[in-house]
Amino acid sequence: MTDLREDLEAWCRSYVAAFESYDAEAIASHWTFPALTTQAGRSFTFKSAEHFAKNTGLLLGFYKAQAVESVERRVVDLLNMSADAVSMTVQDRMLRGDGQEIATWQAAYVLQRVDGAWKAVAAVADGEVDAWAARGTPLGG
Repeated sequence: MTDLREDLEAWCRSYVAAFESYDAEAIASHWTFPALTTQAGRSFTFKSAEHFAKNTGLLLGFYKAQAVESVERRVVDLLNMSADAVSMTVQDRMLRGDGQEIATWQAAYVLQRVDGAWKAVAAVADGEVDAWAARGTPLGG
């Protein structure tokens, strides 16, 4: 499990670097398609990396408007589902340039190993939606 945790923490560092660079295509490269995200009782299926990156570009615009300059992510919990599949809960923190926390939440992912690399298959983003709504800045609003 230690090697698995190290692999997933490396995946998280790479994912965070893509977010901090505001690079929608790099974020999409962490996923396999089709992919599923759920939030606030709704599910969204992304058929391709291009479709996912387009949606992620909108999310990145939202983050810029909220003055997000850095992101922290840590692995909270892992469940090994098979040799090549895992579920993972992470804690995300969005920070201003001065290190002040803007928002924090937990999210869950299902990942599978594809051609030797971990790729997200699905994510549950209810915590993120709730965190932004609590700040009075709902996603999509």
